Amino acid sequence: MSVCDFGLLHDLTLKDVKTSIKRYSSQYRPWLSQYDTFFGTTRSTATSDKRMVELLTIVRGSGWNMNRQGQCTHIIEEIQAEWISREELECFWNTVDSLHSYVLRDMPDATIMLLRQIETSFDKIRKTLRGWHSSSDSLCFLTKVILMFNWGQSPAFDSRIRSILKLRCDMSNAALVAALVEIGVWIKDFESQHGICLDQLATSEMRQAGIESLSPLPLGRSFDMLLFSLS
Repeated sequence: MSVCDFGLLHDLTLKDVKTSIKRYSSQYRPWLSQYDTFFGTTRSTATSDKRMVELLTIVRGSGWNMNRQGQCTHIIEEIQAEWISREELECFWNTVDSLHSYVLRDMPDATIMLLRQIETSFDKIRKTLRGWHSSSDSLCFLTKVILMFNWGQSPAFDSRIRSILKLRCDMSNAALVAALVEIGVWIKDFESQHGICLDQLATSEMRQAGIESLSPLPLGRSFDMLLFSLS
């Protein structure tokens, strides 16, 4: 049984995708710059504590409503007070950074063993987040803050995308992996139909909108952006 419902995407044209990405790029320029800086530099060069604080500072101030229950503020304060140790943060980031580098479009071809490894990593990440703040292991926080910013192969499973794909907010880690596989299938089919690579297309459309971005943009982020006009 499918996890995602692609009904709203069945009649999506290449023109629709280009228009959606351009609209998103025009409306969210400051956030796109912050994302590029973090994904391209901070996540690989900052110390474990600075990396987390900078990430949560961006998210807290981005207008995403990702601090409704004080998740970002609470975790930042715990790091600054050294209640969350550098060693604990390093272990956390090691788990995040060890997520397999499979591009989202290739996940449908991954072995069962590899998909289970990703599922296990999601479980470890969520357990750590839950220990830092009771609501920071939610599907939205996990995908929107940790995976999209640090892995790039997951879109943000926020209320917007969940409504488009008709996803539950209490998805298990196994269901999340299944959703990513199904999205990978849709991306491959769309790319084959139109003779494009979605990440390269998103990068090109952003540059036409006057934004210098990562090249290519992470595929999960590209999928997130193309859904913008459907929400």
